[in-house]
Amino acid sequence: MSYKGGSETGQSNVTASAVISFAEKLEAESSRFYKALAERFEEKCKEIFPFFAEESDRNKKLITRTYQETISDALEACFSFESMNMNDYTFQTALTQETNLLEALYMAIELEEKAGKFYLDVAERSKSLLATIPHAFRKVAEKRNNRKIRLESLLESRSRRS
Repeated sequence: MSYKGGSETGQSNVTASAVISFAEKLEAESSRFYKALAERFEEKCKEIFPFFAEESDRNKKLITRTYQETISDALEACFSFESMNMNDYTFQTALTQETNLLEALYMAIELEEKAGKFYLDVAERSKSLLATIPHAFRKVAEKRNNRKIRLESLLESRSRRS
């Protein structure tokens, strides 16, 4: 996933709308990635990848709903996430024919690490807004951190078998 918007480097005063749009794309790409992993590694990881795909869909709904319920046009026009470089949160999810399970797990861990950092950074930068906004972002960051821990555990157990 790459960021297209703002300056060439992705660093600028990013609007709340742009952050929400990025979060929606992040969750959609995460869902697509985990669905692809579920298809490819069905026998080896029957439950974890489909669960992460469904959870990404729910995360997208939570973030979008929270934004729609709490952000007004006036607030949107006055608030920005200063000096936020969206490119810091991009990740690679393209699978090749040769991508094996261990490589896919490394990719998934990087995705979760960057997504978690994105959500924590947004939560921290939005704490001056209504409490529901940083709360929603912290909640998703916590889920992402839990996913990363599960993936690292899975990677460790698979690495020992190889």
